[in-house]
Amino acid sequence: MNPATTLEMEDEAGQLVPWTPSRTEVARYLWDLYVLDLDNCIALADGDEITVLHVGDVTQGKRYADAWVSTRMADQFVIAEDNLAPWFEYENVKVVRLIKGTGSHVFGEGSGEILVARALQQRFPDRDVKAMYHGWLDVAGVRVDAAHHGPGPGIRDWTSGNQMRYYMKSLADTEYKRGRWPPRLVLRAHYHTWKRETVRDTLGGEPWEGDIVLVPSYCGMGDYARRATRSAWVQVHGLVAFEIAYGKLIEVHPFVHELDLRTEEVV
Repeated sequence: MNPATTLEMEDEAGQLVPWTPSRTEVARYLWDLYVLDLDNCIALADGDEITVLHVGDVTQGKRYADAWVSTRMADQFVIAEDNLAPWFEYENVKVVRLIKGTGSHVFGEGSGEILVARALQQRFPDRDVKAMYHGWLDVAGVRVDAAHHGPGPGIRDWTSGNQMRYYMKSLADTEYKRGRWPPRLVLRAHYHTWKRETVRDTLGGEPWEGDIVLVPSYCGMGDYARRATRSAWVQVHGLVAFEIAYGKLIEVHPFVHELDLRTEEVV
């Protein structure tokens, strides 16, 4: 949560007054990482145009209450808007796309992304902000397929990346059979981790290369996540920057951080 975020609360006379909720230690830690990564991304661009793709879950939703700072639904949209606002401080950030996330987190049917995109477009009318479920985007001449859900990174170290490679190969075959050249870059999220796999193949006698990337999150570990991940002890946070020039993907820059959640003790 952006420390500049101001919400509303009711005072003893029933009037709505400004209220700034206290941030948890986890929120402070994540915000500091986010600002660091954003600054690194801006420095990397060095004034060149930036397209921001937020790959889902701008809000926590109403199902998992352990991460709330307020019980008011509207506050989650205000927090999400303020979380994205720092990107708009830079004139070279021209296009922002909010990919719709998991229904339980975004109040169903991409409601979170729709409302936050509208708020940001009104707040920054000179920028291009939209929400969508699944993007098929031409970013400076590079085809990007962006969605929230996709393959996982693998549940064992020795199978890590297998699902992603199979997914990418299948996607490429499907696109080629439909008469379209496969995307150069496929972005997926949902698993709160960073992973990149590169697939090379020949399609119709022509070489093709594609990268599939799982992007991490800026989200702490809650009770549901501990159960769903079978007590995963390493969290990965951050963002991934893609350097595109001359219609080609030049380099992938992961601004990512690992955090060990185990309690170390000698007894």
